[in-house]
Amino acid sequence: MLALVVCALAASGTASAYGWPVKPFNRMHPIRGAFDDPRFHLGSEGSLSAFHFGIDISAKDGTPVYSVERGSVTAHAADVTVTSRHGRDFGYWHIRPVVHSGQRVRKHQLLGYIRRGWGHVHFAESINRQYRNPLRPRALTPYIDHVAPTVASVSLQSGAAPVDTRRVSGNVDVVAEVYDTPPRLPAPPWQVARLTPAVVWWRLERDDEALTDWSVTADFHFALMPASLYPSVYAPGTYQNKANRPGHYLFWIVHDLDTTTLPNGRYTLEVLASDTRWNLGGNSVTFNLANSVSTPPAVYPPGMVTATRRPA
Repeated sequence: MLALVVCALAASGTASAYGWPVKPFNRMHPIRGAFDDPRFHLGSEGSLSAFHFGIDISAKDGTPVYSVERGSVTAHAADVTVTSRHGRDFGYWHIRPVVHSGQRVRKHQLLGYIRRGWGHVHFAESINRQYRNPLRPRALTPYIDHVAPTVASVSLQSGAAPVDTRRVSGNVDVVAEVYDTPPRLPAPPWQVARLTPAVVWWRLERDDEALTDWSVTADFHFALMPASLYPSVYAPGTYQNKANRPGHYLFWIVHDLDTTTLPNGRYTLEVLASDTRWNLGGNSVTFNLANSVSTPPAVYPPGMVTATRRPA
């Protein structure tokens, strides 16, 4: 069982909260695609793999889409961006615009209608041209989530092959399947959609004693991840949501864990995931090290640099 963990995500900055871009503005709507979830067009390891730079709000084709804040319009054939005088941009994709570039719009003014075949509006926020997670606290509101993320599995691999946890030796990789369930399910065929978590951590234990501090594997709760990190965050076999097919999110937890630096014995590697509302879910894998020769213990560095606090 997981120990009691208290986690505090970093503050959302100076940006003020705003309502939803579809009516009713003050009620939560279903989401079928999350911030920083995997997107690709030529294959999960291809050059066009990317982190999703907004959220996908489910709504019927033809649904009116409105501006969440006042500002100046930049319009294209299928998207609109509204820029405030403070340099904050709100983007609305997959819509048929009814506004034009250079026009000034007020809060809750009609921008366009969801285009046929899309069934959602892709909504994005950027501050000084840096994308931010609209689901972070004090941003898109109301957003209520009491469902903890699921760490469905934690496994050891050598190359692409699974490792027998009863006898582990040499260098191994650790991969975990982690996802969150939308707090309000989208309508069919997207009712099976899964969201990415906000933060994923890991640590190594032996005999219920932590050998490492909590390290961050992925931090999606605030800012868009650099595209260069995509292959080091998502493992092969990862794919996004499709109609009637839930997304499959495989995270690299540890690359090349050198087990020869640890004494032989029984270990547990624990994985913990949080959403933007601090709900926590976890899982672990227990394995037995059986190296023929062990070297002195190594000190493993923390994960990627992040402003997010680790679990206590």
